[in-house]
Amino acid sequence: MAADRDEETDAAMAQWYYSDEERNRHGPLEPAQMIALHERGELGPDALVWRDGLSQWRPWRELAGELIAAPGFAPAADPAAAERASAERTAAAVAAALAQADTEAAPATGAASSAPDSAVATASATAAAASDPHSPYSAPRAAVAEGSQVVQGQEVVAAGFWRRAAAYLIDSTLVGVAYYSLFTALLLLVFLVGLVGDGTRWLENGNAMSVLMMVFGYGLYGLISVGYYAGMESSSMQATLGKLAVGIKVVGADGARLSRGRALGRWASSFASYATLGVGYLMVAFTDRKRGLHDLIAGTQVVDRWAYTARAELQRHELGPVTWVVLILGGVVWLGVIGFVGAALALGLR
Repeated sequence: MAADRDEETDAAMAQWYYSDEERNRHGPLEPAQMIALHERGELGPDALVWRDGLSQWRPWRELAGELIAAPGFAPAADPAAAERASAERTAAAVAAALAQADTEAAPATGAASSAPDSAVATASATAAAASDPHSPYSAPRAAVAEGSQVVQGQEVVAAGFWRRAAAYLIDSTLVGVAYYSLFTALLLLVFLVGLVGDGTRWLENGNAMSVLMMVFGYGLYGLISVGYYAGMESSSMQATLGKLAVGIKVVGADGARLSRGRALGRWASSFASYATLGVGYLMVAFTDRKRGLHDLIAGTQVVDRWAYTARAELQRHELGPVTWVVLILGGVVWLGVIGFVGAALALGLR
């Protein structure tokens, strides 16, 4: 009973961490803050949490009973035994670190260490334990994927051609709507300014007007496109809105989050896929790790959103309902366009 009370006291005084749905780590948090998150419903039963004394991250459902009398979901089968085992591992790790620190810091004179020297050795041992990624005193990184950390050694599901095609349909539609909205608004602004005075005489030259509109149009589209693709793929989401919708993300060859520069390089490399009349995009269907020409040039890959994380088992090989809906709608639109063009040509030949 005394041991149980000690463990409950340790939990109530420990520093807590948790991982949200975006796989971002939060903490350190006080026990009162963890209780508040639980009461607001922001800390689900499957959320991964960590506190001082644990050797690995564990679901909140297994540890909530340490802070909350009635957490609202079933606790672990035997939390007391699990915590006792964790405490034993912690004691063994600290003892090993202390022994190593004593060996390295042994005085040359052989004299007994003074109280200050003992304190220094203890601090060194704590630092050594914290530097060990397997130590319970190390920064809680195990099983949590952050922007600069990936979980290796698990299956990686590459995003196939059809999932990426669906994402492209969504993204190209969004970029197109943003472009034409801004372009139309700016044209209206120029027209309104011209109505006020005679500042539009230079527009009387048709050739100059055509060149200006072409440069302005392509430049505006490029700014919107690079800001959208490079900005979102290098953000914490690691994906555009289209990719998020179908459950995929863009990472480096090692699974890490893209830097701004690499995301910009990937966007620029897409022109190579365009220059090959789309063959660079079709390479996704038959290349290793399903990478297009722009992926090979930039050293990137597109994978399932749960790849390189502690929840790799959530990856899916099938297309998913969102992908199917987008592909079907896209196919209907394309058939409608082809039918309209065909009808127009048929009427024009009469």
